[in-house]
Amino acid sequence: MKYFWIPAAILSLLLGLSLLIAASVNAAVEPWRAALEEAAEAAGEDWERAERIVGTARGEWEARHAQLHVVTTHDALDTADALFAAAESAAAVRDESAFRAALAQLDAQLRVVAERQQPTLRNIL
Repeated sequence: MKYFWIPAAILSLLLGLSLLIAASVNAAVEPWRAALEEAAEAAGEDWERAERIVGTARGEWEARHAQLHVVTTHDALDTADALFAAAESAAAVRDESAFRAALAQLDAQLRVVAERQQPTLRNIL
């Protein structure tokens, strides 16, 4: 019987850790997405605020970067890094269309980062 319980305990531990990581990544991504939405609302009216919001979100993103590198693919993170830079650049030159495009792409990329950690059949298989 012990041949059943030891592997079952290990699998249960791995499942629990996977669910914890998924919840952690999702909890981190949601505030960044909300900040990007707030920055999009500020664009065109208050560029300093929009730039500050994106800069703060990027700082928080970079603070969690090491953890994210462990649990998700590097190409998804590199794409998000490039999109953060594009959004900051567009805000610096006050290019509203480029800023909104970068924010939309970044929002989609952050959604991808979170979705890759969810325990769905597509991710398991």
